[in-house]
This record gives sequence, structure tokens and C-alpha cells, in this order.
Amino acid sequence: MNLINSKIILKNRPDPSVTEDLFDLKTEELKELKDDELLVDVKYVSIDPAMRGWISDIGNYSKPVDIDETMRSLGVGKIISSKNEDFKENEYVVGWLGWQKYAVVNKSLIQIKVNPNEVPLSTNLGALGLNGITAFAGLVDICKPKKKETVVVTTAAGSVGSAVGQIAKIYGCNTIGFTSSDEKAEICKKDFGYDEVINYKKADNLSSCLKQIAPNGIDCFFDNVGGDQFDAVIDNLNINARVVICGTIGMPSYPIPNGPRINRTLLVKRAKIEGLLVLDYFDRYKEIYDQLAQWFKDGKLKNKEDISHGLSKAPSSLVKILNGLNLGKQLIKL
Repeated sequence: MNLINSKIILKNRPDPSVTEDLFDLKTEELKELKDDELLVDVKYVSIDPAMRGWISDIGNYSKPVDIDETMRSLGVGKIISSKNEDFKENEYVVGWLGWQKYAVVNKSLIQIKVNPNEVPLSTNLGALGLNGITAFAGLVDICKPKKKETVVVTTAAGSVGSAVGQIAKIYGCNTIGFTSSDEKAEICKKDFGYDEVINYKKADNLSSCLKQIAPNGIDCFFDNVGGDQFDAVIDNLNINARVVICGTIGMPSYPIPNGPRINRTLLVKRAKIEGLLVLDYFDRYKEIYDQLAQWFKDGKLKNKEDISHGLSKAPSSLVKILNGLNLGKQLIKL
């Protein structure tokens, strides 16, 4: 095959912070393809907050990335060689390609084929990718929003939160976002159509602030954070409210912190709370993707990106997103 692959491997575990020196850039010659394998020339790789958990030594919903293993990541790329009858050369695919220039994978690691002539290639990792699938699954499938209901979203400027806010507007809801800066708040309103945005770093009392903005209460809550922001929204739930827990980036993984006891609130409000793992929706990936793509083509769903160039930028980009410094879906262009 005579191709030299560049890849980023995990060298050490976080202790406790995620830093660039946890990773190392390696090169190796690619081996010949085996039966049913395909070789993908990776064009973009995704950087996601969930990676903090993936590189921990304690597994949660997925097996931790092993030491000296290529960093796990979704990517999009072009097939340049194939020994699988379902995939042809020059087709484009989204899948678990990892932080590397070339990925040798089998069918089980591919999520979907995509057409680069229909939507920009990178969009398939953002609003039309796992982030958009997550947003749709949590809001539409679990929360089942109704017209004129009030939806609150944490990390509203993030790749998942921004999609949630836009889908909620498509469904005719009032939207309130939590974010970490005035700049992001402006992006949420201007680009993603949020009705109100709270800079939680400036709010003295989040619960009271939310009560002023939404005096009639909250019907749907899509949470990516946990902690104080979660507690503030729970204080303002309506009867029959629906809560989706998508992430807990604002809380330490271990030890699990204590917080307000929400049992009585859920009882009195007859509210429902449910955890969301997008892995449970992979059998519906194409169905949801097609709906998101139609909204994108119709101009109802926007995709804001923060792209760094070169594989070597992946570790610093992960640190960047975990510190909330990105402005849009964090990607690496190879």
C-alpha cells in the first residue's frame, strides 16, 4: 500500500485535567487491507466534550480508549480503497475513524454514506452529525415539545445545544439558553434564534433570573451540564415537564458530588427525567439525518464551526473545548 499514516495516540490519563501532553503524534506504514475492510482518507475529525470521559480510566457508557491506542473520534472522509462490497472507492462516509490521516475500518465503524455535493462535508460532523442526531433524539423523541412551550438548554452555543435551540424553534417553542459569555449569548440569539439567553457567569441567582425571564415556568429542559445550572432549572419546572440529561460537563466525574434532592419537585410537578445516550439511536441514524439535512437545506438549521487545521492541533482543540473557548462545532481539517 506504501502509505504512511499519521495518528494521535493516548499516552497518559488525565490527572485530573485534560492537557495536550496526554497525547502523542505517531507515524506508521499502513498494512494491506483484509477482506471486508476499507481505507478512508480522513478529511475532518470531530472534537467533543465527551472525549473527557473516553480517556478516563473508568469506563461509563463506552470502553475507555486504551493507552497507546489511536484517539477515538468520529470523522468524515473519502474511501480510497475497499475490499467490502457495500462500499466503493470515491464514496464518502462518516464513522469512527479516529484522530488519524488514514483509517482502515470495517463496516461496523461506519455510520452513514454522505454526498459532498449536497451539503458541505464538515456539516456531517456538526448539525447533521452526531451532535444533531443527539439534539433531535433528546428534544423530539424524549421531550416531545409542543407549540408555545418553553424549552431551556444549557451550553446553548455548543454544537448540541445550538441544534436543540433551533429544532425547538422549528417546533414553535419559546427558547432560553444558558451560556458562558456575552459573545456566545449574542451568537445564540443572532445565529440560533434563541429568544432569551442567560450568561450564567454574570447571574447572581440563576433560579431567580430564570423566573424573571420565564414567569410561567419551564416545560422542556435539555441539560448538557448538571450542577448549579441544573438545580436552577429544576426549581422552575412546570407540571408535566420533561427533562433530558445529555451531559454532565459541569460536574466532576468522581467523586459524584452531592446536590439538592429533587425527589419532591419531580413528585409535585409530575415531571419526567430521562438520560440520553445517542448510541441508542444509531439504528435511526439515516432517518434522523435525512430530516436534519432537509431542515439544513431549507435554511431552518444552521451549522456554526470552529475549525483548526492540521492533525497536530487536535489535543489543543480538545483542551480548548473543555475550557469553553470554542465558538461553534470544534473540528480539525486534515
